[in-house]
Amino acid sequence: MNVYVVLLVMTLYPTEQWLDEYGRLLDESDTLDDLAGSWGRGFNGDILLVISELPLEETTLAELPEPALAGIPEDVREGIGDVTLADAPETFGEALRPSLPAQVRELLYQLEENVDDGTLYAYIGLEGGDCTGVEVVGGPEERDVGFEVSASYSTWRQIVDGRPVASALLTGDLDVTGNHVRQVRYSAMFQLLGQIAADVETTHLFEGSRSSPATALVDEAVRQPAFIQRTAERQVSRTLNLL
Repeated sequence: MNVYVVLLVMTLYPTEQWLDEYGRLLDESDTLDDLAGSWGRGFNGDILLVISELPLEETTLAELPEPALAGIPEDVREGIGDVTLADAPETFGEALRPSLPAQVRELLYQLEENVDDGTLYAYIGLEGGDCTGVEVVGGPEERDVGFEVSASYSTWRQIVDGRPVASALLTGDLDVTGNHVRQVRYSAMFQLLGQIAADVETTHLFEGSRSSPATALVDEAVRQPAFIQRTAERQVSRTLNLL
């Protein structure tokens, strides 16, 4: 696989390569260091992201973004365009897959191995402002985590595109389970996790839906207060570290 293809695959959401890039940005974030310096100290701060309702049955190969189909000749695309992503792993069995471009084979493998009943689970290790590791896992039982953050693919796509986490929580589109007191104390950190996701250069695998006018109104209403809260908490954290 050449460097160009690797870069294309890395941008596709949600894939293992996208998650790796997200983990890198988390680990390099100075703001996360400031906001979450005590996160995971004395408690399990690892997080499981639950991405449900992936539209595999509604999405055909022809509807995938160009980076996912790069290298497939036009005549071949016409012949496979009606195959859904739900059917693709079986349609392109072991005999046919070697003839596909490397990034397509990788995508089919990930769909087959990582998606369970339309749901993908991503583990994020977090401690003291550091990302200790990221990994796509087979289910919630595979890793012991302190928090689960769950939403439909449509909501996650909006967050990756810049929607505030606080807005998704207020509207009930996003759900966080775990110690409630710590959720409140580190609310700015959870907001930052979404903002860092929006910093990943992303090409979405699936189409998304537009936010309703009511949701868009909530988004704008929480954006400025969230920024102020995050800035204040960062300053407090820095002050405490100097004491």
